Amino acid sequence: MRAMQYGNWFLSGCIASSLLGWIASLHLMAFKVISLLLVGASIMWALGWLADYSLSKLLKIEVPTLQGLLMASAAMLLVGMGIFLCS
Repeated sequence: MRAMQYGNWFLSGCIASSLLGWIASLHLMAFKVISLLLVGASIMWALGWLADYSLSKLLKIEVPTLQGLLMASAAMLLVGMGIFLCS
């Protein structure tokens, strides 16, 4: 059951990031805003990797689970960037 939930979150994240990538390819201002969001998400992702042990205690989850979620979020962002670059 938990794997299905994570799979659904992953698919919805891929859909959202690809939608944002497509919208960014349509208009210059949207490109700037979404690029800023992408930079902010990348900074948060990097900080999540740097502070994974502290963050796992704060969120009350295990470190491998947090690292798996961080890898899945990186894959979601890469899917969005792929859609953006191909559009």
